[in-house]
Amino acid sequence: MRKVTIMRAAWIALLVCLQPWTMRPAEAEEVRQVTLGLSAWITQPIVQSAWHGAELAVEDANAMAARKKSSWRFRLLAQDDQGSANFGVNVARYFIKEKVAGVIGPWSSDAAMATAELYEAARIPQIGFTAGTSQWTSQGNRMPFRVVGGTAEVGLTMAEVITTDLKGKRVFVVHNDSAYSNALTDELTARLVNRPGLTATRYLVGRRTTDFNATIKAANQYQADVIVFLALFPQAAAFMEEVRRSGTEAKVLLVGGASSLSFGEAALPQAYVLEYELAREQCPRWKAFTQAYMRRYNVAPSPYSYYAYDAASVLIAAILQSDSTDGEKIAASLRQLRHAGLSGPISFAAGGANAAPRFRLYQYRSRGQWQQVGVFPRGAGINEKCQ
Repeated sequence: MRKVTIMRAAWIALLVCLQPWTMRPAEAEEVRQVTLGLSAWITQPIVQSAWHGAELAVEDANAMAARKKSSWRFRLLAQDDQGSANFGVNVARYFIKEKVAGVIGPWSSDAAMATAELYEAARIPQIGFTAGTSQWTSQGNRMPFRVVGGTAEVGLTMAEVITTDLKGKRVFVVHNDSAYSNALTDELTARLVNRPGLTATRYLVGRRTTDFNATIKAANQYQADVIVFLALFPQAAAFMEEVRRSGTEAKVLLVGGASSLSFGEAALPQAYVLEYELAREQCPRWKAFTQAYMRRYNVAPSPYSYYAYDAASVLIAAILQSDSTDGEKIAASLRQLRHAGLSGPISFAAGGANAAPRFRLYQYRSRGQWQQVGVFPRGAGINEKCQ
């Protein structure tokens, strides 16, 4: 019995001696784990495609870090802001408590405006990929950035599309009371009001409206030849179904993400969408992302997948360039970056807006196919190197 006790004591002593070596994985101790927040309306099925896009950006960054034997590692913490100011504030407070290095989002302009001061005080950069009101990046704050165009640029481009490409004379603008919809409607109608031979009117709908029968009737009574739909994206499918059902011949212009809509076998050649740049199918990086997305999720990515991937990628690039998780240093790096996005180069103006946003106009054909019919500014990116 005494012999067994002595042997056990010897083993314990040996383990104690070895413990510093077995618990010294230097590489594990040197890993710098960084948490990135995703603030989006992730209970919406289409928005989950954005979440997946951001996930792939994080996975690509970690794979690259492993290959380069870098100590940086990233993880994505997703929270549902429901596209609203109140939930956006709750998410912001949670992210601040969790000490995230940066935020991809918020989803809506309402949430972005409501949380701007909170993130500013906490020195947490936000990279918007859908929150489009230009006011967000023109208030003098240092932390908001946007990889897509703002309402000022979208409104200018839509006015050009309506007058030059769609030949609109009587324009009926459908909007709701969200920050983005109001800002874009104000911008667009201000740019249309003095166009010779053109009249425009605006029509307010509720944020939760799914019955657009009265809306189309009002557009027909106005004798609209172009209907612009600027309400919330989740409402767009119901609106277009009413357009199809009613048989209206007016051209319909949608914006941002609507090229993910499909109308089955129906032919709706009067349907157009202005997207925040896409259509780089011939480029290696675009192909690689699209193939990886389809392998992983067994479905094609939506435009939001590409936008969110770019937002996450540019945030990660700024962290790596600054070699820091300090928000001030990350923001300074973001202002210096020229990032190779999936749809082209991304850089930021002093206020954080996309310095040179581009747009593509698509027309619906059939069976879910949208065909590109224009690029804005005209000819932008024609001679640009394919990444």
